[in-house]
Amino acid sequence: GLDGDGVSYRTLLDELSRHLKGYFLRRLGPGRVADAEDLVQETLLAVHARRATYDTERPFTVWLHAVARYN
Repeated sequence: GLDGDGVSYRTLLDELSRHLKGYFLRRLGPGRVADAEDLVQETLLAVHARRATYDTERPFTVWLHAVARYN
């Protein structure tokens, strides 16, 4: 996605949606699905806005969770 490959970027966002939903549900609890979905959308927007800050030399999930945590 950083190289401008739209198909790869869309695939990444789809996979991130699933990953982030689980991430937020573990923190919020299973009864908070709507809240988790809202946080997923906010985080995906933040990932898009901050994608240039990702250092490809570091693990992606560390960066992703930092964006999710501090969004």
